[in-house]
Amino acid sequence: MAQQQHAVSPADKTWVDVQKKAFTRWANQFLAERRMKVEDIETGLSNGINLCNLLEIISSKSLGKINLKPTMRYHYLENNGRAVKFIKDEGLQLVGIGPEDIVDGKVKLILGLIWTLILRYQINMIGQGSPKWELLQWVNAQIAPYNVDKPVVNFTTNWCDGRVLSALCDSVQPGVLTPTDMSALTNDALQDLEKAMQTALDHFNIARLIDPEDMVNTPDELSLMTYLSAFRNYLSEEEHRKREELARKKRTADPAHCYAYGPGLERADTYQSADFTIVAKNYFDEELPTGGDQFEVTIAGPEGHIQPTVTDGGDGKYPVHYTVTKPGDYTITIKLRDEAIKNSPYTVHIDGPSAGHSVATGPGVEGAQTKKPAQFRVTSFNAQGQQIKTGGDKYEVQVEGPEAVPAPSLTDNQDGTFDGAYQVATPGRYVVKVTLDGEPIKGSPYGLLIEGARAALSFAEGPGLVGGQTTKPGVFTIHAYSPDGDRCTDGGDPFQVDIQGPAQVQPSITDNADGTYTVQYTPTEPGDYQVNVTLHGEPIKESPVTVFIKSSPDAGKSWAEGTGLVALVDTDMGHFVIHAVDKAGVQRTDGGDQFEVAIAAPNGDLPATVTDNGDGTYAVQFEPIVPGQYTIAVTFEGGAIQGAPFTVPCTEGTDYSASGFGVFSFTIQARDRRGDKKTFGGDKFTVDIAGPTGDASEVGEVQTNDNGDGTYTAVYALAGQKGDIFTILAKLNGHGVGTYKQNM
Repeated sequence: MAQQQHAVSPADKTWVDVQKKAFTRWANQFLAERRMKVEDIETGLSNGINLCNLLEIISSKSLGKINLKPTMRYHYLENNGRAVKFIKDEGLQLVGIGPEDIVDGKVKLILGLIWTLILRYQINMIGQGSPKWELLQWVNAQIAPYNVDKPVVNFTTNWCDGRVLSALCDSVQPGVLTPTDMSALTNDALQDLEKAMQTALDHFNIARLIDPEDMVNTPDELSLMTYLSAFRNYLSEEEHRKREELARKKRTADPAHCYAYGPGLERADTYQSADFTIVAKNYFDEELPTGGDQFEVTIAGPEGHIQPTVTDGGDGKYPVHYTVTKPGDYTITIKLRDEAIKNSPYTVHIDGPSAGHSVATGPGVEGAQTKKPAQFRVTSFNAQGQQIKTGGDKYEVQVEGPEAVPAPSLTDNQDGTFDGAYQVATPGRYVVKVTLDGEPIKGSPYGLLIEGARAALSFAEGPGLVGGQTTKPGVFTIHAYSPDGDRCTDGGDPFQVDIQGPAQVQPSITDNADGTYTVQYTPTEPGDYQVNVTLHGEPIKESPVTVFIKSSPDAGKSWAEGTGLVALVDTDMGHFVIHAVDKAGVQRTDGGDQFEVAIAAPNGDLPATVTDNGDGTYAVQFEPIVPGQYTIAVTFEGGAIQGAPFTVPCTEGTDYSASGFGVFSFTIQARDRRGDKKTFGGDKFTVDIAGPTGDASEVGEVQTNDNGDGTYTAVYALAGQKGDIFTILAKLNGHGVGTYKQNM
């Protein structure tokens, strides 16, 4: 909608322009709160929006709903009508102005309206008398200490040279602009006014409602009063602020005066509650009787940042509790509203155990027995080697070994010691790890032996520790005894048997579950063997033992000889000899071997007697009963010896009670190498006679005779049965000269 311009007489033009400028700036300093602005007070209020918002701001009241998008005149009138009504409702008297005057931009009426608002909401806020008179009185009181020419009597010409405004500006904050003798002024009115106005803006946030040129050339009373009232309001508000500030300081904790005290600011122990108290004091160093302050306490040190507990006691005191787990120096910072309190930060030494100095002692870390509590004690020491006298430390214990063991729990004795125990059923070497905050204590991990039996008290006995033969099991027994010297009655101890010798031997150990262990081993090569029995790496009593292992016969290389394996007579005993030979083909020279002889006769099995000659031979004797075919089996450990089984015929023999001797003779003719008969004697003549069984009783005495003429005669007697064959061997000088078979 087009704005109608209303003519202003030339005489009025100067003051109107000054007022328009001043009142426009005055309105804008409030409208800025809502990010609004009028370019010209004459036309900027026409739609009613800016005026309504200005009224709401300066009155702190609401005008209700207005048309925020007016497009027609009646919209403008409606908004401005609401504004005029609100002003009247506030008790202000408006003369000769209505909504249409604002819409039509009647500048003098609008300026009068704004002046009415200034009087009510700015100038009249302080006194009860004439606004002009009160303001003049206030100005003169303010500038009294300053060297100005004369008292101020108006708001026009008295302000043109800038001295009064400079004095007023400095009076708000003495020294900000000029000494009281006004020596800082330049005596250039425009420069001094410019400086005073800029100082007021910079230091007191008093808007420049008028320009220096206006004050020098065309001072306007209302404009200047509006501007100067801002100084009075500032001081009035400043006094209020000071009173409020004083009250605030009285009731508000001042970090510079607050302090803390208590042992928790001097020293503490790990895992123990450390306490101190914060005392709230105000600006005047007076203790506050109430709480409500938010003190910020931060604790930092080797453990990192610790979260304390701060309690508002409601009486101006704030108990603080904190607990740390790692010893060392900690910094405690106490702040209020991001400002450190008195003496903050504090450095506090926290005493506590050092993992590298704390120790564990007792059977549970040194050596224990199975099926009995393995007790131990952890003792806390600090880094200086001094024992800690308080508890709470978080030690952790792990036990590793042949048996899975739950982590032992510790009893805090509250004197720097912690007792623990665990129990295992399986003996062996265990490792106990004791840590403090993840760090191993001194000596950890601890390696220890948990015994069921004690090696030095246990022993072994049995034939397998005395001697043996190859391929034959050597057996002995281990007897377990506890560390207390008692015989163990159950098993589970990890005895180890190591046998070293000419050949590798793998022993077997059988746990009899009664405290004894049966050991069996089978050597394959002869020689000295060292038998070493250990428990947890320690030798048992009298271990190691050296055992000699002799060769066992090899059935396939052992053999037998004798008449009993060639021919038998049912009237004579059968005899033969077994020769034990080892696998290397070496004739055995000692006895002890279990050769077995089984004889199958025509009428059934025949028993045989085997005699150990102790020299590696075994004499076998048996008595055939009936003639016929005999089968003789000779075995060693199930294997047949060479040539076995033997098939031997048995003939009928002569009954000696019914038989006699036959006497026989023969003559030998000796010849020389040319075949000529010798004619003289002197040769050694011998005769060997063997009967069918080889028994000496079959041959009587043999008589030989050197006839001296180169012949030699032998006379002998034979005893046998019909059909028996005797073998006769004649020798001259040890050399056989002929064999003769003689039948009975």
